[in-house]
Amino acid sequence: MRKRLNLLWNQEKDYMQLASVNCKVISEYNEKILSALTLIGGLLMLLPLLAAPFSHTKTSAVSAYFLTATLFFTLFFIFKLSFMKKYALIGLYVSFSVLFLFAIYLSVIHSPNMRATILLGAFCIMPLGFIDRPARINLFVAFWFTVHTILAFYLKPQYALDDTINSLCFAILGCFIGNIMVWVRLESYEAHRLLTIEKETDVLTGLFNRRKLFETLAALETTGVEKPSGILMIDIDHFKDFNDNYGHAAGDKCLGRLGEVFTKFTQDFRLYFYRYGGEEFVAMAYGYDAKELLSIAESLRIAVQSIDMDEYRITVSIGVAYCGEEQVRNYENIIDRADKAAYAAKRAGRNKVCMEQNEITSMRGLI
Repeated sequence: MRKRLNLLWNQEKDYMQLASVNCKVISEYNEKILSALTLIGGLLMLLPLLAAPFSHTKTSAVSAYFLTATLFFTLFFIFKLSFMKKYALIGLYVSFSVLFLFAIYLSVIHSPNMRATILLGAFCIMPLGFIDRPARINLFVAFWFTVHTILAFYLKPQYALDDTINSLCFAILGCFIGNIMVWVRLESYEAHRLLTIEKETDVLTGLFNRRKLFETLAALETTGVEKPSGILMIDIDHFKDFNDNYGHAAGDKCLGRLGEVFTKFTQDFRLYFYRYGGEEFVAMAYGYDAKELLSIAESLRIAVQSIDMDEYRITVSIGVAYCGEEQVRNYENIIDRADKAAYAAKRAGRNKVCMEQNEITSMRGLI
């Protein structure tokens, strides 16, 4: 028993871990399912209404079909509102609750002299319908199974046992396959996430790579995308000599420590770093003016200079290109401007920050 509980607890932890790193794509999937479920559910409820004039059983349930269709369409439009999208998971549980209530009504109130049919479909479809914690999905199904079973034995004892057995079989089958599908989707999302990271990330530094940089530059050419206010070009001083003197293993270690520093700046500032070449890095900055960019670049220079590398010491020369409110068509030109500023910093003696202006000015000359 304890082993079984530990297994369930470990599965729950694994789910939470995978779900947390893939929460965005899971939310998008659930939003799509909610939209499709409520729209299709509402339309399907209208079909029996069209058949009502030709069927006595449908005529007596017109109000139930109409109410259910109205609820589905209402939920559809409510969760189309932008501020409601983050509650898609709640919307799914509400929508399936509407479906279960409708199915239970048909089973125990409208047609107590018939076996449940729509309810069996609900028990199969619901666990397959979206992505959430398997334990919560199973409890939700168990709740509606219990509700129907109690009502069936009270209101339709003639078929209560048959309905209970059939519902239990379909509920178990639905939950079993549904739980498997949740894990299949999660593992698929995780594999895609890891593949994307591998494709976009530089191995040595953990930063974005050159390929990701040019994808970002291409995206900046589209409308509606936030544009950077400036670009930094960062060049490790005398990195070739460093590799020659201390070996490539030390060079790789240097790049790794540099990546850690840049990652810390990404957390503290709106900066996104990309490894541009062997010892060159590009950083895109968002929402800063020229003075703020210079201050951030100087802080970055000092942070790199302060890296504890045992007996080694590394410094960087940083070029800053501010574009602000410019109407930039090609941000590669801004990178070129930052690159020229970085070369100016090297010519000025290295371990400096320079900003691209009409006259390249050293940061140390400004403060």
